[in-house]
Amino acid sequence: MQPSVKSLFVKGNGATRAIKYRNEGAIFAHAQKYITLKGALCLVAVLFSLNSFAQDYYITTSDLNLRAGAGINHKSLTVISKGDTVRSLEDAGGYWLKIQYREKVGYAAKQYLQKIQIAEAEQEEEIEEESESGPFSLFLIGLAVFAVIVLIQVGKKLQARKKARAAEIQTSCISDQRVESHEHVTHDNHKNISADETLIDVNSKGLDLAIKPSIQNDETQLESPPQEHVTYDNHKNISADETLIDVNSEELDLTIEPSTQNDETQLEPPYWSHTYIYAYDEINHASKVQKNFYFHLREKVLNGEFVDIRGNTNYAFILYFDLLNQYETHQDIELLEEQFKLLGQICPKTKSYSLMSLQDLLRKRTDSHSINRLNYLQKPSYQFERGYSDYDPDADKLGRQYKDGLGLNKQEVAWLNKFWNPSNIFISIEGCCIATIKQYILILKRLNKKLELQNTSVAKEVDYFKEKILEVREIAHPYYSKSDAKQRVESEIYSTIFKRVENAVREFYGHKRKVGCNPHYGFDGQFENRIGNHVDELINQYQGEILPPDIETQIELNAENVNRWKIEFTMLKSSFQKEGKNKFIDGIRNIEETNQKNRNIENIFIEASKFIAKHDSVQSLKYYAQYIYYDLRSNKFDNKPLTKTVQKSLFKTQEQIDDFKRIIAELIQTSDIDKALHEIAQIYMPKRKKIVLDKRAIKEAEQKYDDTVGLLSEYLDVESEKANIGNLEHEAVEVVPMANNSILISEIRLGKPQEELIKKITTHSFEILQGEVDRFAIENRMFKNQLIDSINEACEAFLDGEALIEEDGENYVIEESYYKAIAV
Repeated sequence: MQPSVKSLFVKGNGATRAIKYRNEGAIFAHAQKYITLKGALCLVAVLFSLNSFAQDYYITTSDLNLRAGAGINHKSLTVISKGDTVRSLEDAGGYWLKIQYREKVGYAAKQYLQKIQIAEAEQEEEIEEESESGPFSLFLIGLAVFAVIVLIQVGKKLQARKKARAAEIQTSCISDQRVESHEHVTHDNHKNISADETLIDVNSKGLDLAIKPSIQNDETQLESPPQEHVTYDNHKNISADETLIDVNSEELDLTIEPSTQNDETQLEPPYWSHTYIYAYDEINHASKVQKNFYFHLREKVLNGEFVDIRGNTNYAFILYFDLLNQYETHQDIELLEEQFKLLGQICPKTKSYSLMSLQDLLRKRTDSHSINRLNYLQKPSYQFERGYSDYDPDADKLGRQYKDGLGLNKQEVAWLNKFWNPSNIFISIEGCCIATIKQYILILKRLNKKLELQNTSVAKEVDYFKEKILEVREIAHPYYSKSDAKQRVESEIYSTIFKRVENAVREFYGHKRKVGCNPHYGFDGQFENRIGNHVDELINQYQGEILPPDIETQIELNAENVNRWKIEFTMLKSSFQKEGKNKFIDGIRNIEETNQKNRNIENIFIEASKFIAKHDSVQSLKYYAQYIYYDLRSNKFDNKPLTKTVQKSLFKTQEQIDDFKRIIAELIQTSDIDKALHEIAQIYMPKRKKIVLDKRAIKEAEQKYDDTVGLLSEYLDVESEKANIGNLEHEAVEVVPMANNSILISEIRLGKPQEELIKKITTHSFEILQGEVDRFAIENRMFKNQLIDSINEACEAFLDGEALIEEDGENYVIEESYYKAIAV
C-alpha cells in the first residue's frame, strides 16, 4: 500500500535534517504557483488575440456557401466566389467561422478560408468604422499590460526565494558529511516512520519534481499539508532501502503533462501539420498526444458521436482507412456507410473518397440490396441526401420546392423531381402550379391502381421505355451515353404526363393557351397504348377534383389574359333575370376585384353599362362612371361615349343629360369616384321647388284678363294642330325604308355600304381594324361613327337593345352569337 507520508533527508554537519511533505501536497503547491503564472500569461495572450481577431480577413480558396448557421443543414444565404475577401467576426466552434461578406453575415467552413493581410488604407478605414468600440479595446490592452507587469514582479520574487532556498540547502549539505543508516526520525507524537518510506538525496543537481498524474482511481483529495516539526529519534530505525535525492539544483521542472486516461470531457485536437495520408499506418508517425486524440476520435465515431477536429484532416483520413480495415472483418456495408456519413460531417474532404470506396465495395457484392444501393449511390440526388455531395441537383425542381409546403411524401417528391421545373407563365403563378401538382399526383396514383390490374405499374412501364430507347437512340447516336439516354426518356415520360394534366387545369381555369404534351420519342405509338390513353381517360374522369383558383390566382391569370373576364361576364348575361339583377351586380363586383392588374379593366364597365341600361338606369350610369375612372388610370384615355341608343333609354329630359355630363366632367378632373357615384344616384330624383301662391292676386288676375285668356287659348289650339301636322310630315320624310338585305333577316333594312361592312367583319373572323372601317366609310362618302351607328340602330330591336358592332381596343368586333341570331 502507498504510504501516506514521505520523508526528505539532507546531509548536515553531524546531524540529519528531515523535510517531510504529506501526500505530495507541498510539491503540488509549488507547481501551482508556476501554473498560475503561465495561465495568466495565456489570459493576456487571449485578450490580445480577441482584440486582433476582429481585424482578421480571409480569402476564399474555392466557391463557398455562406450559410445561416454553423452547419451544412442550414440554409445557404449566397455563394461566395473563389478569391473573394471576407471579414472574420467570431469563431463559431468546430470548423465553422462567423464571417461578414459584403452586407450579409453568416457562417462558412474554415478549411476553405485563407488568412490574409489587408492594405494599410483598408485597415485605417476599418478602424474608423469601429471607432465606437475603440475605448473598450484600449481598456483591454491596458488591463493586459498591467497584468504582465504584476506577473513579472511576482516571478522575480519567486525566483529570488527559490535561489535563497537552494543556497540554504547547499550550505547544510556541505556541513553534513555522512548519514547514519541506523538513525531514527520521529514526529512530536513519537510515531515510527514506516520501513518502506522514501529517503530523498538532495545533493544532486537538476532535480526533476514533475508531477505525474496518478494512474490509479484514487478518490482522496490532495490538500496542502500543515507545517510540522521534524525531529530525529535515535530509537527509530530508517529502512535501508529508502532513496536519497539531491536537491541542490537551482531549476525545478514543474511541468504537468495532460492526463492519458479517457475521460468524458471533449479533448482538444492537438495540431497536426497537414500531410497526405495513404494508409492507416501513418498513425505511427504521430506523437503520443496525437495518438491519444485519434483513439478518442475513433471511439466517438464508432459510438455515432460527432467530434470537432478543428481542420486537422490527418485524423479523419487515418480513421477513413481504419474503418475500411474494420470492414474487412465485419463485412457490414450499411454500418460502413453510416460511419462514412458521420466522418463526412466531421471532415467534408473525406466525402468523395468515401463515396468511391463504397461504390467499389458494392460492385464486388452480388446481393440485391448491394445492387440497388449501388444504383442509388450513382444518382446525384441520392449523393446529396446522404451527404456525399454539397450539390443538390433537385434544388430547383418542384418536389424539393413544395415538399414541406404541401406535406409531400417521399414517392410524391420523387414523381415531381423526375423532370425540370416547367418554365411558363401559367406554372409561374403559385396557385396554378399547386393545383397542377395536386392533380398530377392524383392522376399518377390512380394510374398506378389501374395498371396494377394488368400486373404492371408506372415505374415498370417507364423501365420498359428506358430499355426501348437504347434500340432507337444508339443507332442514330453511337456515342450517346446509355445511362443518360435512360434518364432522358424517364424525364420525358413523367414530363408528358405533367403537361397533359397542366392543360386540363388551364382549361378549367379559363386559360386558353395550351402546351405541347406529346413525348419527343414516339416509340411507334406504344406510349399511347401503354400509358398515354390511360392518362387522358383519368384526366377527364377526375377533372372535377381540380382545385378552384383563389382570388390571388385569378388576379394573376387576368393580368396575363386581359380578355379572360369575358368568360364570366358572358355567363352573367346568359343567366340574368330582371328580378335577380343583384346577382349580376355582385358578379361584376367580383370581376372587378379579380381584374385589378388587368390593363384593360375599364372595358368590363363599359360593357356592363350597356347591358344593364334596359333594366337599371342608375346602375348603368354608375358603371359608365367606373369606366371613366379606370380609363383615366390606363395608358391611353379613350373616353368612349355611350351609344345613342343607350342614351335614349337612359335620359328622359335634357336636364338629366346636363347633370350627368357635369358629373363626368368633374370626375375626369378629380378622379373622385365615390363622389361621382353618390351624385349619379340623385339624377333621377324629382327636383321640387317650394312655391307660395297668393290666392287673392290670382283671383284679381283672372277677373282682369278673362277675355285675353280666352282669345289666347283659341290661338294655341290652332298652332298646336299645325305643329302636329308639320311633325307628321317631317317624320314621313325621315323614315325612308331601306332596301332588303341579303345576309340578315328581312325585318332588318340595311343599305349597301352597311351590308358590305358586315360581310367584311364576318369574313375576317368577326374582327376588323378601326382604320380599315374608316377608309371604307370615306370611300362610301360617310363618317365611320355614322356608318357603325346606322347598323347598330337597325339591329338593336332584334338583339334586345344590344349593339351588333362594338369597339374592342383598336378593332371593331361582332359577337358571333348576335350575328347568328339575326343572320338568314
